[in-house]
Amino acid sequence: MLTKGGASLSEEEIIHLVASLAGRKSPELVVGMGDDCAVVDLNGALICVTTDMLVEGVHFDLAYLSPRDVGWRAMAANLSDLAAMGAAPRWGFLSLGLGKGPRRQLVEELIRGLDELGRSHGLAIAGGDTVYSPVTVLNLCLLGQARPPGPVLRSGAREGDAVCVTGFLGSAAAGLAWLQAGGQPKAKEVSPLVQAHMRPVPRLAAGQALAASGQAHAMMDLSDGLASDLSRLCAAAGVGANIYADRLPILDQARRLARDKNVDVLDWALSGGEDFELLFTCGPGRVEALARAVAGAAKGLAVTQVGSIVAGQGVRLVDSDGNSKDITMAGYDHFRCKESS
Repeated sequence: MLTKGGASLSEEEIIHLVASLAGRKSPELVVGMGDDCAVVDLNGALICVTTDMLVEGVHFDLAYLSPRDVGWRAMAANLSDLAAMGAAPRWGFLSLGLGKGPRRQLVEELIRGLDELGRSHGLAIAGGDTVYSPVTVLNLCLLGQARPPGPVLRSGAREGDAVCVTGFLGSAAAGLAWLQAGGQPKAKEVSPLVQAHMRPVPRLAAGQALAASGQAHAMMDLSDGLASDLSRLCAAAGVGANIYADRLPILDQARRLARDKNVDVLDWALSGGEDFELLFTCGPGRVEALARAVAGAAKGLAVTQVGSIVAGQGVRLVDSDGNSKDITMAGYDHFRCKESS
């Protein structure tokens, strides 16, 4: 019988506990827990495996997201993990938790949304499960194949590396804030922000280009915010990082919305989560070449150097005056936050 008591666990601590209690090594398991995907060697084919769950009331609200948008977001979150490994999507397995007497329209629109995005990247749903649930739940498990020279892991960051991101940060959090405040989803002045929340774009082409270059030392996707996700990357590599506030790529629409709401836009950019952009490190002399490779593969997608890998531990934010503060693991945590990101 389980007893109550003891300190509550963070999301990160739960992951480490599972790994310590149930993690196993095998010759075929190239990468286990602790990266964006597990990697299994099947007769020379490196298969990347990821799974992610979306729960109504935690990750989405059907009051302002359509079922089709929810399906899209579920697929995007999983495809983003494959993107972080530089893998090409292959197969998916879907588990659905639905309320009593689920309506055909709800189920059909959920499936249409996730299949629209998955199909566009060559992924096929190959199986899954359905169960009763008091709220709508979608869980996807995706398999993708890494191409030579192989997947890019979090653990490869090196002291002196440039820290880079694709696209813009904080847009999804800004779009969510707009919707939660009752803003119109089709308002032109915040269109990129709402789109970033409702229909995020997984950076598969960019991830594959970075992996193929052989010049990205470490990579992961930005799902919980730069502060937490970079902290994880640094912990995996045994290094620290400095992030420069004035280098963070933030849309003007997000800055204006933050001013209107009296919010620090850096909170959205660092901790908002669900940007599903790529975070990677490389030699400082390779940033421009990799930016060109990403732009060529992903229709002009921008790459921005936002910081540097340093000796030590943790992540620090440095402002324009040179002042710094610790932001290690300051992003979204399911078990330490009252509201979803």
